Amino acid sequence: MKSRPALALLLVAIAPAQAGSDDRESAARIEQTARAFTLQQARQFGGTPRVAVTPIDARLQLARCGKTLETSLAPGAKPVGRTSIAVRCPGANPWSVYVQVEVRIAADVLVATHPLARGVPLTTDDFTVQHQDLTVVAAGALSDPARVLGRRLRYPVVAGAILNAGLLERNLIVKRGQTVTVVSGRDGLEVRQSAQAQADAAAGDTLRVLNPLTRRVIEGTVAADGSVRVPL
Repeated sequence: MKSRPALALLLVAIAPAQAGSDDRESAARIEQTARAFTLQQARQFGGTPRVAVTPIDARLQLARCGKTLETSLAPGAKPVGRTSIAVRCPGANPWSVYVQVEVRIAADVLVATHPLARGVPLTTDDFTVQHQDLTVVAAGALSDPARVLGRRLRYPVVAGAILNAGLLERNLIVKRGQTVTVVSGRDGLEVRQSAQAQADAAAGDTLRVLNPLTRRVIEGTVAADGSVRVPL
């Protein structure tokens, strides 16, 4: 019978601690929010992202946030590799904390199988597909063989080099002085006329063209078929 008061005192002592913990933000919620944001950012690079979150300091006590937590990359941080995510509470008692994460993205990249010369059209014998970590390879690494077949290199490449967009010569589909079709229109109505290209251009380039009748120069965007699209 004498043990009951002692037990009652123990329960009373624990109860305030439990109630107090309800007023603190969950470390797990903060870490999960940082992970979800990081995965969203990493998916823009393609491949299979893997995210490792460093647990936040267990001694950190933050007021429970009654709002949806806001996330962003910390100033100067990169979206891949070792990085830092800012997690903020915009509520009545605002706070912010930085969560350290590491992002690895495994994806297919094209790798030169032997030394490649400048200006020689690429064939399937010139490269192979390898699964590598995008966070440690050059920016713009290519993964689709269709994007390089028949293309020429701007510079020589050594065996084992990862092919990237910057190595490829631009695929010019319009030559300076060439007659091109200028397409303009709106609401389903198109107007077509001939004009003269004022420069070489690839698909997606902005190109100035000269109307030989009016001598007027206008600008448009080169389409994949070599026509020039001009907005009205």
